[in-house]
Amino acid sequence: MVRRIATVLVLAAALAGGAVLAVRSGALTPSDDYLKMRYTDARSRFVTVDGVPIHVVEEGRGPALILLHGHLGSARQFEGWADVLREDFRVIRPDVPPYGLSGPDPTGDFSGERQYQLMRRFIEDLVTDGGYERLYIGGTSTGSILAMRYAAEHPDRVEKLLLSTVPAYTPGARVPPPLAFSALAWLSANVLNGYTPDVYWRLFLENIFGQDDRVTALMVQSYADLNNRKNAAASAEASIMSKVRNPFDTAAIAARVTAPTLIQWAGQSPVLGADGLDQVTGMLTSAPLTTIRYPDLGHKLMVEDPARTVADARAFLAGSPAE
Repeated sequence: MVRRIATVLVLAAALAGGAVLAVRSGALTPSDDYLKMRYTDARSRFVTVDGVPIHVVEEGRGPALILLHGHLGSARQFEGWADVLREDFRVIRPDVPPYGLSGPDPTGDFSGERQYQLMRRFIEDLVTDGGYERLYIGGTSTGSILAMRYAAEHPDRVEKLLLSTVPAYTPGARVPPPLAFSALAWLSANVLNGYTPDVYWRLFLENIFGQDDRVTALMVQSYADLNNRKNAAASAEASIMSKVRNPFDTAAIAARVTAPTLIQWAGQSPVLGADGLDQVTGMLTSAPLTTIRYPDLGHKLMVEDPARTVADARAFLAGSPAE
């Protein structure tokens, strides 16, 4: 009996060791061909900006509305919004480098400044090619900083601005993630060479959603696929650490925004507290503001409840913002 148990343990250890070696060697890393096949369709195209390939999804007719996702996200973050807003706008959703199908910047520069300049040039090319004199722009989380900066620097071009969960200040103590998530994060970084399994992304989404039951299998798979592409983990880490080490004066940027602005705020975000809305509105001193709080939603508002949040955004864009 002891020999049988020992044999089973040895086999289990060998299988586990083999699995780890397979993961570390890249056996489970999704190929670019697979990702493009799964996550592009007739609405997708790739453009090159300053040597960086950028995946962009475009649909609908009307004025240009550019939507910028946040850290570890992709254009898919606004899928539910685009289904509605394409009735009134040309909805344009880039995968902000180094995320999604755009992937890492070949220059190796993952600074916030580089990221903004790529998005600024992307928008400039879009304006030129599409003949847009005025446009609408929105962003969530780190994407909201990009949108806000563009609006501040181009007041003559931005009609209205949509912002949500804006990391424009240093938040207080964050709600600690579940122990299982922390353990998986350690395993990924120290054993699996940056690879993160599906269960990691389910725990990630459950941690930042207000309601766990709104996390779907499709959400989990897309986050796992797009964030496990080659060099994705290292690029994402470099991007976020650059922003931490080299912050710019967000308050000064915010004070220059003059476009009518909607701020949508989460009540259940473990990243930014529910009281952060007051800090952000205090920075936007020159913009006509509309604010909406969602006490039950987490950090990814438009993913967790696209129907409610896009209805409020659409009302604001139409000129009759929700009270």
